[in-house]
Amino acid sequence: MKNEKNITPYNKIRRNLYATVEKNEKTDRYRFIACALCILLLASVLFFIATLMETSKTNNKYVYCYGNTEQKLSEELAISGDIQLVDMNSLADYCKIEKSTFFSKTVFKINGTEASFENGSKEATVNGLTVKMPAEAIIKSGFCLIPLETAKELVHGINVSTEGKQTNIQTNGDKLYLVARNPEIEYITDISSFLDYINSNDEYIFTLANKQNALGENFPEDKDSLIEIPEQYRKSSVIYLYSVAEKALEAMMEDMFAAGLTDAYVTSAYRSYAYQEMLFDMYIEQEMQGGLSYEEAREIVLTYSSEPGKSEHQTGLCVDFTTKSIGGVVDDDFEGTAAFDWLVENSWKYGFVLRYPADKVDITGYSYESWHYRFVGLEVASIMHQTGLCYEEYIQNFK
Repeated sequence: MKNEKNITPYNKIRRNLYATVEKNEKTDRYRFIACALCILLLASVLFFIATLMETSKTNNKYVYCYGNTEQKLSEELAISGDIQLVDMNSLADYCKIEKSTFFSKTVFKINGTEASFENGSKEATVNGLTVKMPAEAIIKSGFCLIPLETAKELVHGINVSTEGKQTNIQTNGDKLYLVARNPEIEYITDISSFLDYINSNDEYIFTLANKQNALGENFPEDKDSLIEIPEQYRKSSVIYLYSVAEKALEAMMEDMFAAGLTDAYVTSAYRSYAYQEMLFDMYIEQEMQGGLSYEEAREIVLTYSSEPGKSEHQTGLCVDFTTKSIGGVVDDDFEGTAAFDWLVENSWKYGFVLRYPADKVDITGYSYESWHYRFVGLEVASIMHQTGLCYEEYIQNFK
């Protein structure tokens, strides 16, 4: 070791400088390690806090149970204002409803019915009809969020129950359809005074009369409920109809006339048991004139006329139409008239439906009658119009 006395001042300065630098480097290393440890500790604390917040969020999520499948939606997704939303995409998966998304629009289809939603819109299009919603549809990140109440009205064939923040959705065994129960409807004239009749839920208007459901000889017991159809809507002889149906008919006829179909009129409506009995026997006699036996003739008549007590005319809820252009007859010529075209397109808006369609003969039991329209009220008529079901099928699937 060199003698300290022999070290030059310059070397002493160098040695002290190196010692100082080495000491500072050690201090910096210690500081770096301390800072790194502090950062790791802070990150751990933040991660713990985030975990707690996420747990809190999870506890606040809305839970939707589709059969045995759960879906959790944060409050941000499940609530719009004070309206609860549901994911239509998940509901469609559960119900096996076909779906497709085009940019900001999602379309759902099942059993010939269709519903579409657009992001940011309070209007849905259901089977070509416009339906108002209480909140906007939200289509983003794989979701199609719509108001829960709209989904409950829209999807037929499910049961929905909500308790707290849990909503249980189950199929109920009915055939699934997408239907507009409260569509926006425009009428030609001011029929506001008739709307209560058109929208009636009077149990009588749902009466089913067919080959399996006899009415009895004295039906209806309250004959005072049958009122006269005004002369401008019927042929010269007096014709009666059940009061609620008659008022709805007036609204429909006024709009028909306003649409330029002034030659259309009602040729038959309520028929008593005795009158139907006379008609049925007369038809059998006419068929027998061709050489048929009574039983053979009766079988043929049963395809186009009802036995007494089983005729829908006895309910006073149906009307037969004709026009002056076809000479006032009741036959297939009515299908070629403008009045027929208008009725097929619009009669449901007034609560009337084509009762015996050409493609439902096996179900109704009667041959196609283009002239025969039955009053069932707006809600039922709207659903039948959208789904293409006849009345027997409606009762089986919706009642």
